[in-house]
Amino acid sequence: MRGRLIAVAVVLVLALPALLLAKGFDLYSLFPNLTLGTDPNGADSVYVVCSGLSQTDLTMQVRVGTDNADPFDALQGIDVELLVTADQPGVTLDVTDATVYGTSAVNNWGVRSVNVIGGNPSAFPMQLKLGAVELDTADAGSTLVAGDYLFATLRFNTSSPTNISASGTTISNGPATLVTMLANGYSATVLAETCGPAVPTLSEWGLILFGVVLLGGLVWYVRRRKPVTVSV
Repeated sequence: MRGRLIAVAVVLVLALPALLLAKGFDLYSLFPNLTLGTDPNGADSVYVVCSGLSQTDLTMQVRVGTDNADPFDALQGIDVELLVTADQPGVTLDVTDATVYGTSAVNNWGVRSVNVIGGNPSAFPMQLKLGAVELDTADAGSTLVAGDYLFATLRFNTSSPTNISASGTTISNGPATLVTMLANGYSATVLAETCGPAVPTLSEWGLILFGVVLLGGLVWYVRRRKPVTVSV
């Protein structure tokens, strides 16, 4: 009987991430004693950066910066809520775990979630909820001490040159909530970013050269004009 109970417990522990992903990510379910307070050591931040652009793909990174030096203040829970917009149709977000978290600092955390509100990764504007928790079970994950970390990679498939913006929004908990080893939670700002095709611009010397060429063309045109002869 005891062996059966142990087997059931092991199955529940292993199945917990999948069950949570199916229900949606909720910090209060994962941390029943979660208490929201203030950042223990200055202002941590979550920010978005452009990381790749091709004819068919645009990639953005969601990064987390923390200065929590005390091991008990290391991060073991991250919840980020984003509003994503695209200025062209034909855009699809890759929501697979391997793409979003495959190279991130939370790749080995016990629970990882990618939740598009409404369920359509091709519908914009999009509300996107990203979450990860290290439950300290049988996985190989480790908490995050002071540093700058890649949290998630957002890869968009595009059918034409597109500008995509990602900014913080409030879906349930707010733009970003970070949780420490002691289950102390606090809010963090989310710095927005817009990524897309580069718009060619002229440098200062380019503007000077353009002006010289334009002036030269104007002088050449005026000198080539023949005087008009009026017959009486």
